[in-house]
Amino acid sequence: MKKLLLNLLTFGVVIAIIVVLLLTFGTEEGARYVYKGNTEHKIIPLTPNTYQCSECNMPIEAMAYSVELITQEGDTYFFDEIGCAVLWLKTHQPKIARFVTQTLDTHHWIAVNKAYYSRTAPSPMGYGFGALEHPRAGDIPYEEMRLLMLQGKHLHDPFIKKQLLSE
Repeated sequence: MKKLLLNLLTFGVVIAIIVVLLLTFGTEEGARYVYKGNTEHKIIPLTPNTYQCSECNMPIEAMAYSVELITQEGDTYFFDEIGCAVLWLKTHQPKIARFVTQTLDTHHWIAVNKAYYSRTAPSPMGYGFGALEHPRAGDIPYEEMRLLMLQGKHLHDPFIKKQLLSE
């Protein structure tokens, strides 16, 4: 009987420690992948390692590839690159107020659907899509990039990688 009580007590202490740890990871704003209360739908200034990607949970380090999705309710979601944002939207349907990306060529924030995308950029997750404000030969519009991303036709596919990088 004592052994059973000791096991139950140990189990209870472990669960309590896990709960306390989980509660301490968040902040008043929520987890580090969302900024709440952005009802003016402004772009949130980012510094490296302040937020993490809402899709892959990696710390956002490469500011040139960063993406912000701001909902009508004022929640701002952060992504380390456009490929992660596309994947996240596959399972989430927020009411979008603004959806912006940094550009590699001008370093401006622009609407994702106004940008053109390189297919061979050294993006944080390695999908290869990098946003550009001014298109170059071979760059593609947002909708084409989105479809390629959803179809898995990016640099993670060895055949696509060989085709794109050998050109």
